[in-house]
Amino acid sequence: MILHITKRPRMIATVAALAVSLIALSTPSARSMLMDGFIEFAQVTEKAACFPYWLVTHTHCFSLDRFDPTCPQCM
Repeated sequence: MILHITKRPRMIATVAALAVSLIALSTPSARSMLMDGFIEFAQVTEKAACFPYWLVTHTHCFSLDRFDPTCPQCM
């Protein structure tokens, strides 16, 4: 009986946090902010991938934007 009583508030808090996050992500501004975060993460990982190349050659690594068909610099 004690086990069920101690787990109930944790379960309620988890369900409430999940509901609040789903409600918050349903707004367009929250989705936009989340996508901006993903873009920043992609840029950080690209810079981390280019750093060893820069250490060896002291030149800039090629950008992954050249694989994007909508990239204006690549046309």
